[in-house]
Amino acid sequence: MGNRFSFPLRLALRYLFSPNKGSFSSTASWLAIGGLSIGITALMLTASIIHGFQQVISEKLSSFEGQGRVKHILGNQIDRMNPKLDSLIQSHPQSFSPFIRGVCMVRAGANADGVLVEGIENLPKAISENHNKVNPGEIVLGHGLAQELKIQSGDKVFLQVFSSGHSLTFSRKIKPFVIKEIFHSGLQEYDKTLAYIHLTDARKLFGFETRKVSGFIVNGDVAMIQAQISYPYFFESWRNRHAMLFEWIALQRWPAYIMFGLIALVGIVNIMAAIAMIILEKSGQIGILLAQGTPRHALKKIFMIQGGFIGLMGGMIGGLVSIGIIYLQLKFEILTIPSEIYFMDQIPFSFDFPVFGTILMITFLCCMIASWWPTKSVSKMKPAEVLRYE
Repeated sequence: MGNRFSFPLRLALRYLFSPNKGSFSSTASWLAIGGLSIGITALMLTASIIHGFQQVISEKLSSFEGQGRVKHILGNQIDRMNPKLDSLIQSHPQSFSPFIRGVCMVRAGANADGVLVEGIENLPKAISENHNKVNPGEIVLGHGLAQELKIQSGDKVFLQVFSSGHSLTFSRKIKPFVIKEIFHSGLQEYDKTLAYIHLTDARKLFGFETRKVSGFIVNGDVAMIQAQISYPYFFESWRNRHAMLFEWIALQRWPAYIMFGLIALVGIVNIMAAIAMIILEKSGQIGILLAQGTPRHALKKIFMIQGGFIGLMGGMIGGLVSIGIIYLQLKFEILTIPSEIYFMDQIPFSFDFPVFGTILMITFLCCMIASWWPTKSVSKMKPAEVLRYE
């Protein structure tokens, strides 16, 4: 059994690593390996970027928005002592954080811009891993907004509310704030438009009563909390809030796989062509083996093993190149993109090993099929005709 398997294996390796200088079989094999490696690299990097983009977006959005938010269905203010919410909040005090949100004009010297202001008790994880508090009289701004206003940490800015729609007793105010911190998330939507102040300052600025808030940021057992929220309140997760973005990512996934998968397909077609040309080149040797009584299925196995080796080596080389590029990008952030267009400032790679494994297994299977197809010509070979001109 071992000899029957080792014979095709030895011949396949000999054809693949032929010592003869200028051997077509060896050259064709290495060209097929190179073409397949390029295709595998392109396909794995595509999968890595798609997965990385979704992963980075998910992490950043959830760190800014929380797992979800409880708001009034009509956008009205929420009474913190409302019986429908109070019992739920009391049973999960660590899961609920009140917030007040509104639109303001922020001014620093002669520069001014619109900003979405959020009054909170603890800063989001995207800004501070330890949930540091922002003190009354302090403000935290995005990097893009700070650049437009030409300000830095420690400077003073002034906030003015655009409208008095939040309260009937509201009187227009201009309130000064000292910049505590400038955050840089890489998400232009947040860096240019968002600012955080203390909940008490937001209540005074927007004219909210003591017990009223815009809603609650929810973290923790979201599924259980969501099940207990009822009309006129609703729960909106960060994923639902940005549903269009994730639908766009899902829509782009398969066209990208198909487009870059065609490069790998070219490599697989090259394997088919290479095996067919090798069979043609080695037809004399095949004829001799047939004349000596070598079974045709054993001869077919030689070229299928060769195709399998090409697939394995192409997959290994392509995989190693892909992992190397991903590692370098994650460590040194070499490839950058404009944050004004995208939601981040660098190309987001990630190690999506389940998809990588699926790509390699499908590629190997296709290589075996591609190497089997040309071997059908071996079944039709007649030793007398092949050896006539040898």
